[in-house]
Amino acid sequence: MIDERTLDLISDCWVKFRRVYSVKDLDDDCKHVMCVFLLKIKEDDESFIDDLEIREDVEYCERVERKIILGVI
Repeated sequence: MIDERTLDLISDCWVKFRRVYSVKDLDDDCKHVMCVFLLKIKEDDESFIDDLEIREDVEYCERVERKIILGVI
């Protein structure tokens, strides 16, 4: 079960995401949360990126998350 703090973080980031132009405009914590979320949706449904705005965010997330993973290795 997910703890309350995790749910608060996810929901707060979602609200912030809806108020900015792009995922790039979020703080680093929310950027990571939203990128993981968007990439998971894309993994499940490729048509999710048919919307140009979403596609741009997903492409940005793919670049950013790849750098984070490569930086850890």
